[in-house]
Amino acid sequence: MRPGRTRMKPDQRSRYATRIERAIALLERSLATGEVPSLADLAAEAAMSEYHFHRIFRLMTGEAPGAAITRARLAGSLPALSAQGISAATGQSGYATSQAYARALRATTGQTPSALGSDPQSLSNTAKALGEPRSDPQSALRIEIVELAPLRLLAVRNVGAYSELNRGFGRLFELALAQLGPESLQAIWGMPHDDPRYAAPEACRFTCALDTGGLGTPGGDLEERQIRGGPHLSFFATGDYDDLHGLIDTLYAELLARDLELGEGPVLINYLDDADEVAPPHQRAHVYLPLALD
Repeated sequence: MRPGRTRMKPDQRSRYATRIERAIALLERSLATGEVPSLADLAAEAAMSEYHFHRIFRLMTGEAPGAAITRARLAGSLPALSAQGISAATGQSGYATSQAYARALRATTGQTPSALGSDPQSLSNTAKALGEPRSDPQSALRIEIVELAPLRLLAVRNVGAYSELNRGFGRLFELALAQLGPESLQAIWGMPHDDPRYAAPEACRFTCALDTGGLGTPGGDLEERQIRGGPHLSFFATGDYDDLHGLIDTLYAELLARDLELGEGPVLINYLDDADEVAPPHQRAHVYLPLALD
């Protein structure tokens, strides 16, 4: 891999802002009719994958999409709570039961529906607080633009907690070694499809992959994944593999800061160490975010 040239696109940040604004407008329209849009709905409105949308939304607004949805639902319910009580507020917010509404309100604001409904000043202060996103500062890493060669990978899809990815990688190695010798296994790759900080552990999707030098035949659980080459934002990290998912935000922050255009394809993680053999904080990895081709 070699460093690539920086490709400045001065209007990219405003384009991303426009796409995020479209998603926010959809959120507001939906909540006004008592409907709660899904992350997939919002991502589609912004013309992004769910994974990319989640990261860019968070960087541009200061909060995760799920937090924004919850905040908007609760903010829209407060007038009904004050005027008509918890049943009306529950219906306005789209929660299935008053208990679920009360739990969400307390978890987000620290207040109970009864306390807010009986205290106009507290209700006003809470409404103001819900009107502002909660900022979530990001870490800094040394990031560069590199050219990544095209890859042909053998892969297995895994669904479950990212902290237990050894199950997916174990299955991948089992299937690959059933037809290839160990010398054919050139590199270990991963493609996260969810942010484990916000998705339920049991629902986190991840592609476990191996570079086998073009050898091996897909079949059954073993899939072939073609990764296009080209420019990628990248950083090198040494530490705990479980911490990488939080650090990935820095790539999206750099994308926006440099006014670069996001390319097609997933975030790629090249694991340089076997987690069963190398313990944190010595686990090394390269992480790549695709950029648009010229």
